[in-house]
Amino acid sequence: MDSSFVTIHHGSGKKQAELLGFIAEQLGPAMMSTENDGGFVDEAIDTITTDSFTISPIFFPGGDIGKLSVAGSINDVVMMGAEPVYLTLSLIIEEGFEIQDLVKILTSARAELETSNTRVICGDTKVVNRGAIDRIVINTTCLGKTAEARYAVGRIETGDRIVITGPAGMHGASVMATRNNFEIDFVSDCRALTPLLNAVSGFKVHAMRDPTRGGIAQILNELSESSRKEMVIEENLLPRHAGVEAVAEILGVDPLYLACEGTAVLFCAEADVDALLINLESQGYSPSVIGRVGAETEGPLLVIRTRLGAERVLPMLTEELTPRIC
Repeated sequence: MDSSFVTIHHGSGKKQAELLGFIAEQLGPAMMSTENDGGFVDEAIDTITTDSFTISPIFFPGGDIGKLSVAGSINDVVMMGAEPVYLTLSLIIEEGFEIQDLVKILTSARAELETSNTRVICGDTKVVNRGAIDRIVINTTCLGKTAEARYAVGRIETGDRIVITGPAGMHGASVMATRNNFEIDFVSDCRALTPLLNAVSGFKVHAMRDPTRGGIAQILNELSESSRKEMVIEENLLPRHAGVEAVAEILGVDPLYLACEGTAVLFCAEADVDALLINLESQGYSPSVIGRVGAETEGPLLVIRTRLGAERVLPMLTEELTPRIC
């Protein structure tokens, strides 16, 4: 690039070709041919998901919008039981965006792509006037092929144990802490969960979901509504990080509603759950059984049992708790 900033002229013509060549160079082997406006996929591809990412700040402890956009779409495919293969990557960039920041974002995106053996098959760039967006927005679409089992909410059964692969709220708390200039001793859990496919293979796992916006509480409410089954979790079984708890307390929010970006909630048959936990631990996860699936219910019903034995309902969110965290 012959400029330190993205200019409006990078939106077309020779300057756009220069920007596209620069992006391809930064992505390296993770980028497929740029000779066509699209790419060809093989017949084995049977799973697809798409998402757009706008986060403030774009750099946060443990990652940035580049890593987040790649990991986020990959994780949506993984949660369905598919192995990610291809990714589309489209960037909407504000005029004046610093090239050095673009390099950082593309470098972290490339690292996440290589970790998951996923390649960019096509993409797009648009440059907009100053003030039209907040610096950069990224859209990604991930295409995958089903590995062994398809995980879906319709497979959740009464009696299933609810397993989480790590502490709750790490991503949401790290972003909120950065916005408020808090000093913290933890980072976002942002990462691709591709290795989880092997970790759960062979076990009676019925469904998986990554609790992003709205965190564990919102996701379990949504799954309760979709499956028409009560979800019951135990407060004393929830894995917690002291730093996340501290940030949540200062800001007056419940950490169960804070987003995760590298943690999954699994629904596993009771007979397999102990062996599943052992296998997850052996592969670097920090899993915990946090509850169970209850009887059929008419609407969403998520109940938490407190340490004192009392029960209370954790409702669905009625408004955005932590805007622009992904």
